[in-house]
Amino acid sequence: MSAVVAARSARRRLLTLQRRRYLVALLFVLPALLNFLVFRYIPMALAAQASLYDYSLLAGWGDFVLWKNFVRAFEDDIFRTSLWVSIKYAIGKVPLQVLFALLLALFVSREVRGMGVIRTIIFIPVVTSLVVAALLWSMMYNKDLGLLQSLLGVFGLRHPGLLSSSTWALPAIVVMMVWKEVGFSTIIFVAGLKGIPTMFYDAAAIDGANRLQQFLYITLPLLKPITLFIVVTQTISAMQVFVPIFVMTQGGPFFATNAVVYYIYQNGFHYNDMGYASAMSFFILALLVTVAYFQFKLLKGNVEY
Repeated sequence: MSAVVAARSARRRLLTLQRRRYLVALLFVLPALLNFLVFRYIPMALAAQASLYDYSLLAGWGDFVLWKNFVRAFEDDIFRTSLWVSIKYAIGKVPLQVLFALLLALFVSREVRGMGVIRTIIFIPVVTSLVVAALLWSMMYNKDLGLLQSLLGVFGLRHPGLLSSSTWALPAIVVMMVWKEVGFSTIIFVAGLKGIPTMFYDAAAIDGANRLQQFLYITLPLLKPITLFIVVTQTISAMQVFVPIFVMTQGGPFFATNAVVYYIYQNGFHYNDMGYASAMSFFILALLVTVAYFQFKLLKGNVEY
């Protein structure tokens, strides 16, 4: 009988200990939960409400229009143009960034003297203010006094003014943002490369596989989860591009860089049409969820080692 009582008492103490651990864990994640609640979920709920109303920051809540704002988005030529600009930006930036990040990761993952300094140099743009970086690149792109023109001038060449060209403005921003964010993707790839057991490469070398074959049949498949994470997060980030557009081109020239988030900003804060801006935001949310779903289907890698 005493043994049964002792077992029950030990079980109660264990449950109490588990509850304490859960409470401590909850206290650690509570600030993050509050941050998400206050700065993400509540604003999303208010934006969902605003999308159903004729709402502006100055006039307040107007008439309940139900789906009128969403229908208006489908009929808005500028919205479709802005959406296409964002898609072109994402198509240009994401593959380029993934490719450069993987190549840099293969280079800096080697343990040789001075590699830590190189990793730091690659990561410096990531921690640089995006506004400052955009201003610096704007000056570099200046067609008269910019660094790029100075380099071309050595060979007697001139560029047409990249940010004032409807053809080259968006690619110029893509180049700047790849430079700015490639360091983050590189660090993620390096972590993935470090996590691949060397025994796989040793076994492949014994079987006669060369470096290219090891890369194609070992490295790439085992990096699938890492690649999926980078592609999904960078696609979402690319579709939300705003700061370089705002600083460098203001959506011009001729709407060539008028990305969809910048157009949403214009409607919400310039034209004071927050209801329509909220409706467009939820349209973009649905699009990103759909794109992420298909990216998961395409790149999903359940690799265990």
